[in-house]
Amino acid sequence: MAELLHSPCKLGRLREEIRQIFGKFGEIEESDSSKFPYLRAVVKETLRLHPLVRFLVPHKSKDDGELVGFMVPKDAKILVNVWSIGRDSRFWTNPNSFQHGRFLQSETNFKG
Repeated sequence: MAELLHSPCKLGRLREEIRQIFGKFGEIEESDSSKFPYLRAVVKETLRLHPLVRFLVPHKSKDDGELVGFMVPKDAKILVNVWSIGRDSRFWTNPNSFQHGRFLQSETNFKG
């Protein structure tokens, strides 16, 4: 919500989309999510920029291996930093800004 409050135009467009769909059907079910492309884009961008947890559940390597040039021994605990992935400029343009439009015409999910 804070990201939308910083941009009243985006918040207004989201309200309008919800009012249009809600006005047609009166009641909204979870299965109706495909009817809300703008809302889906806002949610995906929110989860990219503000993930629910910073790290995924720790993983354990099954075998010795190499990861990004580092040797990872068998049974090593591997932590995946989701926050960092969502802000990586190699994959996202302007990674620190709230740009829900990057998901409007794309099937890319918040994971990239």
